[in-house]
Amino acid sequence: MNETYLPGTIRERLQDLMKERKISQTELAAKIGCTDSTLSRFLTAKTDKLSDENIIRIARDFNVSTDFLLGVTNTPDRKNYEIAELGLSVQATRNLYTGKVNAKVVNRLLESPRFAEVTQLLEQYFSDTLAAGFAAQNQMYNTLINLLRNSFPDKAANQTAKDINRLKTPVYQADLTTIQNQFMAAVNDIKKDIGNELAASQILTHNTVKQMFSELTKGQDIHKAHITPEQIANAITGSVAGMEGASQEDLNKFGQAITEFLQSTIKQANEKK
Repeated sequence: MNETYLPGTIRERLQDLMKERKISQTELAAKIGCTDSTLSRFLTAKTDKLSDENIIRIARDFNVSTDFLLGVTNTPDRKNYEIAELGLSVQATRNLYTGKVNAKVVNRLLESPRFAEVTQLLEQYFSDTLAAGFAAQNQMYNTLINLLRNSFPDKAANQTAKDINRLKTPVYQADLTTIQNQFMAAVNDIKKDIGNELAASQILTHNTVKQMFSELTKGQDIHKAHITPEQIANAITGSVAGMEGASQEDLNKFGQAITEFLQSTIKQANEKK
């Protein structure tokens, strides 16, 4: 659920949820394990007493947070789930908790409608749902091929048998192809939502280079500008000097390496003239 409700009391929230889900007072009382009269007295404001256990059971039954029921938040989404409720194995939970799998990537995938379809396809693949159909179809083709070869031992029948044999489909091919296509479609959709960081980085680099060139040629004719390797090295190291982990010693070594590389390149270019 993504909707936001108006501020309300637990009684108002409960009445709204019962109306939306079309569940009666008697049905809800049975689900949360309290008497019909107890729930009725609460809903009609004859009492304000409703046990913590009942509130927790109501939240679970409607799949909302207890904070939402109590009016602390106006968004019904639950944030905390027990492992058993999510259906995760201990190992899967451990992998998430210890960082063996990237939780951000997992979140993106689980939020993707396409990936939800992929999980259904994987379930069919693991249970051989579609594969069983192709296996039966291939068996039918085998029967027909054997019948042709045994009943009509001539070239025409043999060619027909070969043609039929080509109609057979590897039992898992359709499953795997569909899963691969849908998974990549999900990944591409997620990438589009995140945005192309590479393009942004390229724009940033381009703008940085333009700024450096402008500063290095300030006061000069840009068509006849003179920039030394040392100036370029200083400009580059200066652009990253404030970054975390960039020590002055490392920057000096990096600047020296750039200077020597540019001097060597210029020397080779002059020798070829």
